Amino acid sequence: MLSFSGEPHVQIIPKHFYRSSFLFFYHPFAEENLFEKNYVLQSPEGFKSFEQNPDTKIMRGWDKDTDNVMMLENGYDFMGFSGFVSTNLPPSIALEHGQNIKADLILIYDRQINEGDRASQFKQARRKAIEEKRVKDFGKVTEIEITEEDLVDPNVMYDFYASYWVKLPKPTFGTHFIELGKGEDSESVEGVQVIAVIKGSAAANAGIVRNDSITSINGQKVTTPEQLISLIRENKGSDINVGYIRNGKPSETVASI
Repeated sequence: MLSFSGEPHVQIIPKHFYRSSFLFFYHPFAEENLFEKNYVLQSPEGFKSFEQNPDTKIMRGWDKDTDNVMMLENGYDFMGFSGFVSTNLPPSIALEHGQNIKADLILIYDRQINEGDRASQFKQARRKAIEEKRVKDFGKVTEIEITEEDLVDPNVMYDFYASYWVKLPKPTFGTHFIELGKGEDSESVEGVQVIAVIKGSAAANAGIVRNDSITSINGQKVTTPEQLISLIRENKGSDINVGYIRNGKPSETVASI
């Protein structure tokens, strides 16, 4: 499981949240919002932006695994995702859903999964423009106005995925971490494994990095995220000794929280 330590909000979501399976739903003439219909909540009910009226932003993502770690490091937490297959859709539809659930940021991914005929697209666009009388005759030259929407091929399908994020308040410690779930080899990993460290946080300043395993706070053994969170809160406002393992070697550092 993944969790954020030292804050009033503690999120527990699946370890491989950035590899979550898509929900496949295809409705070429849907008037409903497919990002809303296929939304899968991955955070506690009611988790939303800490701003009363967030200015929701949308950006194109590149690699889900890399992007998710980057978002965690930049102080965001994961709300949920939408995944489906459809004809081409404008990003504004994902933005509308993100605004409704009060996300601060949306990462959107789309991948064309079949080939379209470009010549057919232009013929279709030309026919549509003529039917809608978007034609200007200048004597020997005829101008036909063709928009991007005209070039959308209804036979071309896209694999859509969008992740929704909330910007967190300044953290006390500043780590996101994994607790191995049932069925996994928890005996092989000591402590709590760090999946991301928030930039500029106490943990980052103390030298804690991704993939470290935190094993103790002030000499008290740590085996679960709940223990780590509790010890961080108990010692807020002081310097703490953080025991950790990196590349199999135990070490210790001091963090000012």
